[in-house]
Amino acid sequence: MEAYQYECASADIEELARVISDLFPDQTRFAERLAEEGGTPVLTVQWVAMRFGATARKITMSVVFAPLALARYRALPARARGRSFAVLRAFVEASLGSLEEQYANGEAVPREVTVELGDEFA
Repeated sequence: MEAYQYECASADIEELARVISDLFPDQTRFAERLAEEGGTPVLTVQWVAMRFGATARKITMSVVFAPLALARYRALPARARGRSFAVLRAFVEASLGSLEEQYANGEAVPREVTVELGDEFA
């Protein structure tokens, strides 16, 4: 059984999925889709969250990249992408932390979350 599922058409989007995969439980699905406006790739992460209540719930996180930032990232040589990886991880970790905080405060945890990365990404 594969721990994670990667369904990304672009090698660089799959690389970004692998950078954050350890933040999610086994059986998480990472997929690439195109944004409705502009056709920029979006990384979607789908997992079953066990820690947000008595029942498991499927949550989808969409990581949206600003088109110019993604273009700059793609133009970087592989050895220079570490900062972008760190920014991606920080934003995803903060989003997951926010979900945990909402649950701890007795608030409803949304089933869909969006993480937007702009110029800070690349």
